[in-house]
Amino acid sequence: MTKELYRITLLSLAVNLFLSLFKIFLGFWGRSQAVLADGIHSLSDLATDLLTLLGLKYASYPPDEDHPYGHRRIETLISVTIGLVLTVTALGLIGKAFVTFKHLKVLTPLKPFVLVAPILSIVSKELLYRITLKVGVKAHSPAVVANAYHHRSDVLSSFPALIGAGLSSISPHLAFCDPLGSLIVSFLILKSSWQIVRPGIEELCDGMDIEEARQIKREVLKVKGVKDVHRVRTRKHGGHTLVDLHIQVEPELTVREGHHISERVKDYLLTRYERVVDVVVHLEPYEHKSSPEAKSSPGHQEDVRADERPSGRPENRS
Repeated sequence: MTKELYRITLLSLAVNLFLSLFKIFLGFWGRSQAVLADGIHSLSDLATDLLTLLGLKYASYPPDEDHPYGHRRIETLISVTIGLVLTVTALGLIGKAFVTFKHLKVLTPLKPFVLVAPILSIVSKELLYRITLKVGVKAHSPAVVANAYHHRSDVLSSFPALIGAGLSSISPHLAFCDPLGSLIVSFLILKSSWQIVRPGIEELCDGMDIEEARQIKREVLKVKGVKDVHRVRTRKHGGHTLVDLHIQVEPELTVREGHHISERVKDYLLTRYERVVDVVVHLEPYEHKSSPEAKSSPGHQEDVRADERPSGRPENRS
């Protein structure tokens, strides 16, 4: 799977190199700001492709003493960086578009040949988006998925570039459509960057999916021997999920019997959820009567037996 991620990223790099140079050349030669902005956007794709390759290389390193869960969050950091690069690119294009609006009187109609670049970009980048997204989702690679959405932003940005440049080539009175198309492109890039940055920041800040935690609790209660489940916590790790939870079993059970139940919980979750790669189960005695001691609290875990041995390594599920 890692080789497949490398191949699709290298293909992306080659396509982006050609498209960026082609659009920048036609945009500059045909004096189309919208097409030129679209080319600069494609040029930023080259940087993100290189970042993705870098992330794939280091994220694939196995766990070590300093990084017991592996290095997959490097991919998440790369995806956030891609989003920030897009943001800076969009803000620069917005500023350029407003400057152009101040000089509308000197604008001249565009040549129709500049339309070739956005048309070619729409077709090629949509195909690249679909292929890259499929590979990234299958491999649970946030960096590759972010790169796929970057391709889709290129498709979206090429439409206003095509329309703006097309209208500007028809009449001098429609020359304002070119910088207007550039402005629309810029805002589409900003939207795309937010879609990339937001989940990455949530993961880096250990944000938890509440609904996912509730679903895991419901599933664990189906395991034979589990009387109750609480303090279910999940966190993302490079497209995968790490789970930490407390289960309660009959207090008369031996430590060995309780351990077997906790192992069943681990195996069940690892089998049931493809993205779950590590489960830590804390074992507690089940209190039949409702009492303050039976309720979960931060300090309650000091009085319980716990099996905190990690059950797996993130890279085993890549």
